[in-house]
Amino acid sequence: MKESTKILVIFIILFLCTFLPPITSVPFTAQETSLVIRDVFIQTSTAYLWLSPLVHIATIILLIAIYRYGRKISRVVDAFFGILFLFHSFSQHIATTEKYGLTIITGNLVMILIVSLFWMWEVLKPRNDYVFQHLPVWRYWVVPFAILAFWFPVNADLSPNVNPILLLTSSFGVAFCPSAPVVIAVLTLIYPKVNRYLLRVTSFVGLLIGLFNAMSLFVMPGYSLWMLFLHTPLVFISLYGLLIQWLVKPHEKGNV
Repeated sequence: MKESTKILVIFIILFLCTFLPPITSVPFTAQETSLVIRDVFIQTSTAYLWLSPLVHIATIILLIAIYRYGRKISRVVDAFFGILFLFHSFSQHIATTEKYGLTIITGNLVMILIVSLFWMWEVLKPRNDYVFQHLPVWRYWVVPFAILAFWFPVNADLSPNVNPILLLTSSFGVAFCPSAPVVIAVLTLIYPKVNRYLLRVTSFVGLLIGLFNAMSLFVMPGYSLWMLFLHTPLVFISLYGLLIQWLVKPHEKGNV
């Protein structure tokens, strides 16, 4: 099977996952779906924030280590990101809510779980070459968006909070939406020496979830314009990850 056919099949499977309905202890109507999802995220958005400083610091150390040691620590990097996505798939999408009881956001859980499995396969058969190259200046556009995702400056009520302490205590690392842009940005900065399946799958799921979050502004009560803005790194960097093979010309791929 050709590579293009394989990735198309994977994309179709991932897209079909978005139609998986939430599983709840208490029955709900289709019109309540956005409320079900909101209630789960209200429960899970703060449940693991105590881990956030550890993940922030670990990520900073890992990025420094990539710059210093490159491919020597490729399996460590792949395992770290794979474990993060595995954690996101379950921790963010299973909760016991007051109205719906035990609830599972099945579509997101399965999609992110598939992403984590691709990363685990990368650990076994590594293809990512974590060597930062001298790139054309335009390719670093992902960096400020990745920093915004790493910071993710928002209060619990979804209003802005630009306190610098959030550079260590935000939901980056414990939630998919702020974490995925940083991971994908790293892959784009080492492109083309990446596992292209991994880059495309991670980017495709990131784009799907990013677009669904954008739609939340219209269907989910309480969703704010600021949250929409904070999801621009997920949408833009994920889209770039999908299109990079056509956007980066051979002479722009960088030199070590």
